[in-house]
Amino acid sequence: MAIWAVLAMPVFIAGAALSVDVSRMYNLEHELQIGADALAKAGAAELDQRSDSIIRSNRAIANLVENNQKFSENGAGEVTTQSVRYLTDLPDNDYEIPGTELETTDPYQARYVEVNVSPETVKVLFSRKLADSISSATLEATSIAGTGNGVCGAAPLFVCNPYEGTGTSIYEAMETQEFQRQLIQFKTTTKNNDPYGPGNFGFLDPYGNGDNSKIDEAIAINKPAVCFSKAQGVNLETGNIASLRVALNTRFDMYEGKFKQKKTDADYAPAANVTKGFSGNNCNSSPDPNAMALPRDKCFYDDSCPNMNGRQGDGDWDMVSYFEINHNAAKKVTIEGQQYNLNFNARKVTPKNKLPSRYQVYRWEIDTGSIPGKVSYGNSSTPEEGTPQCHASGASSSPFDRRIMYAAVMNCVEVEAQYGLNGSQKNLPVETFVKVFVTEPMGKGHNNMIWGEIVGPIVKGKDPGATDQVSVSR
Repeated sequence: MAIWAVLAMPVFIAGAALSVDVSRMYNLEHELQIGADALAKAGAAELDQRSDSIIRSNRAIANLVENNQKFSENGAGEVTTQSVRYLTDLPDNDYEIPGTELETTDPYQARYVEVNVSPETVKVLFSRKLADSISSATLEATSIAGTGNGVCGAAPLFVCNPYEGTGTSIYEAMETQEFQRQLIQFKTTTKNNDPYGPGNFGFLDPYGNGDNSKIDEAIAINKPAVCFSKAQGVNLETGNIASLRVALNTRFDMYEGKFKQKKTDADYAPAANVTKGFSGNNCNSSPDPNAMALPRDKCFYDDSCPNMNGRQGDGDWDMVSYFEINHNAAKKVTIEGQQYNLNFNARKVTPKNKLPSRYQVYRWEIDTGSIPGKVSYGNSSTPEEGTPQCHASGASSSPFDRRIMYAAVMNCVEVEAQYGLNGSQKNLPVETFVKVFVTEPMGKGHNNMIWGEIVGPIVKGKDPGATDQVSVSR
């Protein structure tokens, strides 16, 4: 027995050493990978296609995450970052390493972040005589993560990317006040034969059954039970929505057609500011030439708008007349830190190159208690009362701004070429989700249009309903 034990002892010791070595290697590799995943996810959470997204991502990787390892030959310590790459896309096959053609330093294009952590070496317990070739092992880890943004409480609408094919990113454009104040005449029910192109809009099927009977309800209610995600894509719903006009106009304190009975339902309460160029009592208001809604860009009145075949304005709107009528000819006003001087005799506003968007004026009216009408001004220049008068409970108490519609943005030319936009298409790719400020209610006949400004992207932590799903992709 002693002889057999002596002969077997080296084998038992080697086996025990091997099991310990494998365990230590596995644990170190596991700790490195956990660290790489955490660092990549921290960075990916900041990739929202805004101008400082890469700066914020680098800061998050450097400061927000701390992971430790315990088995390196240098002793326990923090898992550190060796290199970071930002990627526009991933290869089709999981086993492919993203090439340099997918790298980017453009914050508007960065959709994924790849983090390589510093390699660590672990010493093995084998004697060099038993296994000289594996006296140590160097381990490393890489992780790629991305963010799939989405939104709940959205209107089932999509907007064709107005900057598709122009060489300018919609993310870059949305950060400029010049774009934010450019009014867009979205696709209307009188132009159903128009091809889908920049600026057009269409309907989505949030229920997945092709039933468009609930879409008008989702547009009228203050928080529709509708969620969309970039990862899953969207389903297209073609055709007209018969009650679109009366559904959207509930946001302006107007209750007609099938929504006439909703003026006592809090879920259909209007926006806090419903200034629309109407006058009258309660639910009997109608357009008044002496009142004034937020005006369209001047180029729409002489058909000189330069963009999107005349459906996107240049951002030059008549702020002077609006303030003359709705704000008792106030000569000075400060909006978002910028002072504007209005000269009513010369019909000029300065600085003109920093003209506010209509949405900024709308929010200024709410935030400063300056909604047009007697409630705000007592002796008012306008016959209109801009606070809700019809709905029984007044303005909506929902955190969702009723004059804002959340909409998906699609690269319609690209999507139509690849998938087709005719018929009910499923799981179509989404570029992003945006906020559209509706500037006036929909009219009838030739005025049956949706007019709005694209305010900006939907941002988690800032906009109710915004969702982000950060996940490790590779």
